Amino acid sequence: MDLTQDALRARGISVDLASFTDAMERQRAKARASWSGSGEAATETVWFSLREKLGATEFLGYETESAEGVVAALVKDGKEVTELKKGDSGFLVMNQTPFYGESGGQVGDIGEMRREGVRVTVSDTSKKAGDLIVHAVKVEQGSVKAGDPLLLVVDHARRTAIRRNHSATHLLHEALRQVLGDHVAQKGSLVAPDRLRFDFSHPKPVTAQELEKVEDIANDMVLQNSPVTTRLMALEDARASGARALFGEKYGDEVRVVAMGEGSGNTLGWSVELCGGTHVKRTGDIGLISGPHRTAASPRACAGWRRSPEILRARPPTNSFKSLK
Repeated sequence: MDLTQDALRARGISVDLASFTDAMERQRAKARASWSGSGEAATETVWFSLREKLGATEFLGYETESAEGVVAALVKDGKEVTELKKGDSGFLVMNQTPFYGESGGQVGDIGEMRREGVRVTVSDTSKKAGDLIVHAVKVEQGSVKAGDPLLLVVDHARRTAIRRNHSATHLLHEALRQVLGDHVAQKGSLVAPDRLRFDFSHPKPVTAQELEKVEDIANDMVLQNSPVTTRLMALEDARASGARALFGEKYGDEVRVVAMGEGSGNTLGWSVELCGGTHVKRTGDIGLISGPHRTAASPRACAGWRRSPEILRARPPTNSFKSLK
């Protein structure tokens, strides 16, 4: 809203904040009502209440994989509780966290939280009610209450593998556009520690030879070992810079622009996309990109869409280049 007000102020236009606030409250009420019911849908209503009470969770994971945080809320069996004891499974919401909540195709982080006498394992991290980061946990030692300080530690090896695969997805996306045409657009993706997969628009099957060419182009960018840069930009400025927005993603007034590779007409980079995920520092960190596609054309995901024919993977630089079995 601040960015919107600044942009309009320059044009002599003011914002009716009272009407905006009223409209937002009506929308929140509709959102809560849409989740009413029984079973899993009813369970989800707790997150809307917590989001209104706590606000958005501050994400620290772009800069660090470990940080201190304070327990803001605990949830068990779909209800907010005051304590989780040893052996309990439930969910924790922190005031801030380095754990990435699953979104944009990237899976959520795992790891642990701890302090003296307390150890909690994190088996998954997700986003609820938009920007509330929720940790699925089990208390292994001690107990946890609201207001407790904890050291939050993301599984480093797993996060590193996820970063490689997410950055590889960006290189493959741009390489597909160069081989198949500018009409190619990503329609969905999976970025996991052991594999990546993405769906893209194309009117006909893609041959194994075309996919091999895509791989070769992407790996040329890996060998450049060029820096991967991230900028915070106003949405319209980002679009004007040539950054590509992804299908199905919702963007705020301010966005993260991830650029990597050299040799295109865009001064920001060879691949430039709006992305809220985590990435490597240099393209060489990705390692060689490979997939067992040499004998199959891409299958159809649905009319006009294609799915990468097999699961691809960004292999660490120390591994040899070969198809996965």
